Amino acid sequence: MKAIYTIVNDRKTFIGKHIGESIIREFSFASAVLWKNESLSFDKKLLKYAEDNKVKVFIFSDSLKKKRLKMDIKSIINNGSDGHHGAGQQWYIPMGLMDDLNGYVKTTYIRDEIII
Repeated sequence: MKAIYTIVNDRKTFIGKHIGESIIREFSFASAVLWKNESLSFDKKLLKYAEDNKVKVFIFSDSLKKKRLKMDIKSIINNGSDGHHGAGQQWYIPMGLMDDLNGYVKTTYIRDEIII
């Protein structure tokens, strides 16, 4: 298990947790959704990390809306697109293509960190 960070604008920023074969992103969807095409975004370096570390699934979890969405890595690669909207190079995935998981599950705190 690893907590994944990156550096954006000279600041260490948390971008997800690597647990087993999954990347889990816990955040308010309102802060990461490009509303014009209803896509969730994440730092593109996380996609490279996921490919290099044989991640199979991304889970996007919103604690405010108590909602979780899931998508396998192949679908993320095939259906995602590049973008740059002020927060560095981003990868966008249409929310409508993700599987809706019922309920919200908070993941454990992880001390082991990696900066990508």
